[in-house]
Amino acid sequence: MTTTAPGPTAAEQAGPPEPSAPTEPATPGPTAPHEGLLRILEASAAVDRTCKTHEAVRFELMAALLRADRQPTADSRIVDVRCPTEEGHVLYEVLGAGLTSYADLRSGAVRLQEISHTQPGPDDRRLCLVLAGPPAEEWSVTTVHDLFGVHVLWRTEHGWAGREDGTALLAGPA
Repeated sequence: MTTTAPGPTAAEQAGPPEPSAPTEPATPGPTAPHEGLLRILEASAAVDRTCKTHEAVRFELMAALLRADRQPTADSRIVDVRCPTEEGHVLYEVLGAGLTSYADLRSGAVRLQEISHTQPGPDDRRLCLVLAGPPAEEWSVTTVHDLFGVHVLWRTEHGWAGREDGTALLAGPA
């Protein structure tokens, strides 16, 4: 007695299902988590760098770090100055002409934290705001440090000043 295999099922005869038309428009793929923030920071840094005082202080800072036998760089579109140390990196954010009030320092501290947040690598960075002159309110330096962990230094007639005597440039041990 011979048996024959049953024929193809109805589903097999119909073949693969027809692709259905999309019901919703295609959405773009995911973006990098910091892409929008990077664009904002780049635009902000570009505006800052049109201020002659900002740029003068930025290059004076670089010169002082080089004289202290450090290797600062200023090749980033968002970081004003970066300097490697034995303990990690120091990121410097320079504030422009007349930006010395507590509100200015607070705003600069938040931006510096945003900048740090976008940087690759371990979180071993020290953050430092750099002012073109002394802070408008003496208490603001300690407050910004205590609240945000951000150091503040400023240009003086004879060099630099900051909360830590002897380490105002913050390129060495704190």
